[in-house]
Amino acid sequence: MPHRPPAQPLPSASSSSLHNFHPVTRSLYQLFANMTFHILSAKLETELANLYAYVDELGGRCVGIEECKIVISAVKGKPRLVRSLGQWMNQKPILTPEYILDTYTSALEYAASEISDLYRPPKLPERSKYIVHPGPIPIKPIRPINGYARFIESDDEYENDEDLRPMPKKRRISIGREGNVKEISDVKDGLGDWPVSESLLDGDTDEDQKPTIKVSEDISLLSEDTKLEDYPALCVHRGSPLICVNQDMIDAIRPILEEREFEEAQQKNSNVLSYRRSLSVTVTRPIRSGKEAMKLNGVGEKVAQRIDEFLQKGYVADSVKIVNSPRYQALKLFATVYSIGHHTSKELYDKYHCRTLEDVRMHFEAIEEESPEARMKDKIRRRRRGGMKQVEIVEEWIRLKDELDQKISRKEVEEIADCVMEHLEAYIPGCEQTICGGYRRGKSESNDVDIVFRPPGMDQDIGLLRDLYLRLSNLGIITHVLHVTHRVLGVPIHASPANFDNLDKAFVILKLPGPGRLHRRVDLISSPNDRYASAVLSWSGSMMFERDLKRYSENVRRYKFRAGLIEMSSGDEINLETEREIFEFLGLRYVPPELRNAD
Repeated sequence: MPHRPPAQPLPSASSSSLHNFHPVTRSLYQLFANMTFHILSAKLETELANLYAYVDELGGRCVGIEECKIVISAVKGKPRLVRSLGQWMNQKPILTPEYILDTYTSALEYAASEISDLYRPPKLPERSKYIVHPGPIPIKPIRPINGYARFIESDDEYENDEDLRPMPKKRRISIGREGNVKEISDVKDGLGDWPVSESLLDGDTDEDQKPTIKVSEDISLLSEDTKLEDYPALCVHRGSPLICVNQDMIDAIRPILEEREFEEAQQKNSNVLSYRRSLSVTVTRPIRSGKEAMKLNGVGEKVAQRIDEFLQKGYVADSVKIVNSPRYQALKLFATVYSIGHHTSKELYDKYHCRTLEDVRMHFEAIEEESPEARMKDKIRRRRRGGMKQVEIVEEWIRLKDELDQKISRKEVEEIADCVMEHLEAYIPGCEQTICGGYRRGKSESNDVDIVFRPPGMDQDIGLLRDLYLRLSNLGIITHVLHVTHRVLGVPIHASPANFDNLDKAFVILKLPGPGRLHRRVDLISSPNDRYASAVLSWSGSMMFERDLKRYSENVRRYKFRAGLIEMSSGDEINLETEREIFEFLGLRYVPPELRNAD
């Protein structure tokens, strides 16, 4: 780190008015939390010590040029900057000293404000106002050409090189009633031709029941007069609204499925999947009998009997019995705790005789090898930086359960996303994010929040998620880092128990600043720029929709889908820019998020 002279009073000639503030007793809001700076001393001799001090007071660090994220310079001439920074000139953003001074002013004003204003923390100044040099130009991905990703390093290169421009969208795919093979017009985007069996695309083998499909048309709800036997078997071939006309019937049968998820915890028995698939089929008119329901793909005799019972009595006796069972109530309660799934819930109840959440907490404390006193040494560090032990997660979840169980309104979901975006800007301006999960599918309230984000260029995602959650932890916005996965660089997308989609992910508990705010479960997913559309698609849900999408991709198109497409025969990775292009590439009509509610 460069030599740091002792701090001196700010010169009166400075553009800052910091010296006019009254002394502040409160500590300053850590606006530079987890941010690193390198300050060039040229032309800053009189203010250099103060700039160092201000960075420290605001929670930042001054480091060497290799480690920093931002360079501060009063020098603006390119030749002199090149002499001072050498190879780093185009690798780091360079800002004027006023960026630090104005940030410090904002923090002082906040510290001196009334108590009632302390729930509106200050924000970093807009970086664009202080730019001397923007730093590296993001490498922008373009459409794959003949199966290989191509990248551009500047807008000029993109505009001037005909070979780098994406080809126009001229592909149109349709399935006719005559014959089994899709007819495809001339493909000009280099993605290649593919014959696809009509029967496979429709998820059935009866050729006479197949509707004409045009990939260029979005899926919509089937009309009320559609024959039940014409409903496609796979969720990717039909629209599934948030609420269907038979919702009361589905809700009456659902406890049977939920109980079997516990009792057959490994879910190798097809019974669980058959129930789940039956309940995923949403039709646009009321079901009148179990016999009629059996015309639907996936609805068997047992489900039909439950339907008849509901239509006759207004309830399903087995479901009522299950819901009132102390065992079911305990298992369902245990499964609400993060890190405890169906299998562990059953084991806690049957093997370890747990009946309450306190029993669960004591069980995990008893099997933990370290004593509470020993764990306390690093407990706070793990909570803020990741690596929490299961016993710690269980303890904290049970402590905060009343808050975590409360639904999250769409407005609060958006506020959480705005907060995430604000702090991403501290590192890389121009990031893009999408709120996924139930929010994206149209739910008015959510159990948790899923946010997928990407930087504007390739490889800028490396380390970005870690920077983000450490910054939010230092500010007290993230209160618990429950679990973190890191993308393995240079490794293709693959499924593994440790990281099923090879993305950087942080599963956290977050609490926005302000009175009355509650702790909330948030999943932060950082995507490489070129995998963003696939990541958004895979994190939007619903579970059965994603399951059928993977099933269709592998069985029909011979691609694995794991927040990205991998050709099974070659291992080549295909990344497209939008969800719509992914559907089209797979030969599917686009299913809007609000019609993916297949659970």
